[in-house]
Amino acid sequence: MDGVKQNVFDYLTWRGDISFEHSKFNEIDALIFSIFAYIDFSFLNSQSIMSLPDAAEQLMELPDELRIKGPGFLMHSVVKLFALAAESERFKDVNITEYVDIIDEEREMQFAAITFLLPDHTGVIAFRGTDTSLIGWKEDLNMSFISGIPSQIKAAEYSADIMDNYRISFRLVGHSKGGNLAVWASAHLSNTQKKRVLAVYSNDGPGFNDDFLDSDSYREIREKIVSFVPESSIVGVLLSHDEFTTISSSSASVLQHDPFSWNVQGRTFVYSNARTASGRQMERVINAWIKSMSPTERESFVESVFDLLGSSNAKTLEDLDKGKIKTLISMQKTYREMEPEKQAQLNTSLRKVVFNKDTLASRKPFSLFSDRDSGLSLSSDADTTETDST
Repeated sequence: MDGVKQNVFDYLTWRGDISFEHSKFNEIDALIFSIFAYIDFSFLNSQSIMSLPDAAEQLMELPDELRIKGPGFLMHSVVKLFALAAESERFKDVNITEYVDIIDEEREMQFAAITFLLPDHTGVIAFRGTDTSLIGWKEDLNMSFISGIPSQIKAAEYSADIMDNYRISFRLVGHSKGGNLAVWASAHLSNTQKKRVLAVYSNDGPGFNDDFLDSDSYREIREKIVSFVPESSIVGVLLSHDEFTTISSSSASVLQHDPFSWNVQGRTFVYSNARTASGRQMERVINAWIKSMSPTERESFVESVFDLLGSSNAKTLEDLDKGKIKTLISMQKTYREMEPEKQAQLNTSLRKVVFNKDTLASRKPFSLFSDRDSGLSLSSDADTTETDST
């Protein structure tokens, strides 16, 4: 297989017949369990224990809309991987338990976690990344101005409860926001529980603010944390990291967030010497945007944007996509009804997001929602030049 790009499917095909007893847990296993966290396991009794093959059988019996419920770009592959794992020697004796799935609009929380009990008498606590709910995406952005968002706090509570219920050692894993939750939860365990943490795997998970990275609670678990970020990924470089390992992907740019694009060789990822030029540039742009706005400005910006999105009554990204024109009309109406001061504040914040500059003070990035006699406007203001609109 030299020279051929392999991924997690190839790992299961070529190494799925090797048990955990004969080949110890590795970083690809951690990614696989992170991927499984995207599955809607609500068909399980939250307190019961079910074998992975039995869970796969029940999952495959569900209607399509329930079986692939989750991030659309992932779920067909997620379900396929789960079914393949259920047939493998390596995963067939894994048990599943303690599924939790919470979407709380009032608390602005999207949280899901699942626990896997391995035949080697260790466990894996896996946290789901961001789904397609608008609440989930808003919560992600809330990380830019809140230390301890609701799902982070819930992740710590969930992990502590699991470790109280099962007196074994655990690994905490997750992809995307799930990786961030794994790190946060591990840092907020008791000292006794931290000693039972074997490792923490963050797979392209967002970072944290500097106060968290400088805290004693984080430092106490730091040596057990392993973070992976693809060469050009954007998600994994949000906020601050003190260290991560760069890996290669068969995709480009933002598509590298897809864990199925990550290149695998044997029991490890294919490591990259450095981030790509585009990845470093995007990292600089993102960090510059965060630094250009105070926490209060970031909070105001996020609230205003989601007020606009929520005015269409959309709950998910799919809802926004289905109601394109209706959504724009609703957002236009909401923008017009904003107080002038809030409109100006939103325009200023958007300029910083898009341009990282204060030099376009006379422009109106939200002119899409401006009140015109002709109704819905899909173009820039009349006095905007061609150069400005590019």
